[in-house]
Amino acid sequence: MSSAFNTYSQLTVDLDAIASNYQFLRSQVGTSLCAAVLKADAYGCGIEAVAPALYNSGCRHFFTAYTDEAIVLKNVLSSFQQKTFIYVLNGPYLKGWTDFYKQNNLIPVLNNLFEIEEWHAYAKIIDQRLPAILHINTGMNRHGLPLNDYQAFLNKDWPLIDWKFVMSHLSCSDQPNHPANVKQLKSMQAIQKDFPKTPLCFANSNGIFLGSNYHFNMVRPGISLYGLNSVLEQRNKLAPTLELKSRIVQIQDIKPGDYVGYSESYQAKSPMRLATLAIGYADGVPWRISNQGVYVHIKENIKAPIVGRISMDLMTIDITHVSDVQVGEWVTLLDKVISIDDWANFAGTINHEILLKLGKRMRRNYNIDCYNQIEAVSC
Repeated sequence: MSSAFNTYSQLTVDLDAIASNYQFLRSQVGTSLCAAVLKADAYGCGIEAVAPALYNSGCRHFFTAYTDEAIVLKNVLSSFQQKTFIYVLNGPYLKGWTDFYKQNNLIPVLNNLFEIEEWHAYAKIIDQRLPAILHINTGMNRHGLPLNDYQAFLNKDWPLIDWKFVMSHLSCSDQPNHPANVKQLKSMQAIQKDFPKTPLCFANSNGIFLGSNYHFNMVRPGISLYGLNSVLEQRNKLAPTLELKSRIVQIQDIKPGDYVGYSESYQAKSPMRLATLAIGYADGVPWRISNQGVYVHIKENIKAPIVGRISMDLMTIDITHVSDVQVGEWVTLLDKVISIDDWANFAGTINHEILLKLGKRMRRNYNIDCYNQIEAVSC
């Protein structure tokens, strides 16, 4: 992380809660393996801290999106004794990357015939059988071997590729009753008949809660590790992992009729006392929650609404009803009560987007209990 961070705000990541969420998700899938998706710097929470916490909880299978993330993860995990597996979702999509994957012991997810042919051709050159995951598109139509190419794939032999898993990705798992879930499940069950000896990996975070039919041999949660999930009836079973705080940098009184923030978007109807916080949309606070009734917590549990437009580096809150507030005092923007899901609802976006934007410019704090206990278990 850059040294030029916001010293007036801090994001605290509860690694014990992440470990607890992993254990809970693992308990939901029976004998299936439970991997962890750590793409985008562990969803913005810091891969260097999150990966050891998950390892200490028994996780041995990890997914990243890109090769550079995989190398960071490899370096983090190198000090641990038990074997780990790192899979790269976007695979070696550029010609010539195959040797890099082999030298760094990374397992590519192969998403099309070109990547499959490249990986097999390289295996022939070095005369070794190489591991990979085959990703088949069953309806997402975003990435993965298209079904139009599936028969061509089956018609060829790939003796030098060791298929660790065949995977696909659910498009509507955040909507448990959506018919696409069953349609994709039937596709995976049909694919399973073509790969009777190869493990299958299908369910993401929300997919875990669709039922055991979706679990197959390995699940790969991502967002739910951080206490966030779109399946409402399951959300309370996950532990919140984040607390976001910022300091008050100015306090001022305004008169009835005065305006607050850019574009005069908020007007005082009565005398008000305002506090300015040193945090804004450059720190990941969504601009769209301005003037939406969203509140923060001051003095532990007193609600103070956000008023005026959120700026790049600053935002204002109404503290008219709060006594004895001082410049330099900490205010809580996210905690066990105010969640990223609340922000997402007001901002008209998804929790993933907000989580990924937090912590890029501010100081991150971590608890360290998980580092001190390494469990001799594998997932």
